Amino acid sequence: MQKIEKWRVEELALVLKHLAGLLSKGNNRDWASVFFHFHQESQLIIAAQEFNLEQVKKLIMNIKNCYSGVSSFMSLFLRQGNEKETIELNQELFKARTRLLKIMAELEDRSIEYIS
Repeated sequence: MQKIEKWRVEELALVLKHLAGLLSKGNNRDWASVFFHFHQESQLIIAAQEFNLEQVKKLIMNIKNCYSGVSSFMSLFLRQGNEKETIELNQELFKARTRLLKIMAELEDRSIEYIS
């Protein structure tokens, strides 16, 4: 029995949208487009008549690739207006990346079906 509730995927979608907004605000349109695309994929999963666990797993795998060592996503530094705004934006980016990792870990844990 699968234990991923729809609201968990909706939470993932919200974080992806927030992250895309932060990246756009920090003048990193390329990464913003990537995360907006992930957001759109999550919306399709939510809107589907039948929940597709494989689509969720694929989306998570694709997002996790952004956290890999060869990706520039983890070393991004966003710039916005003055120094204070830049610091706040980068702190928010750090929080959003961390939150996204936590949500993906929860989804992965819940996608495991134990057989007794």
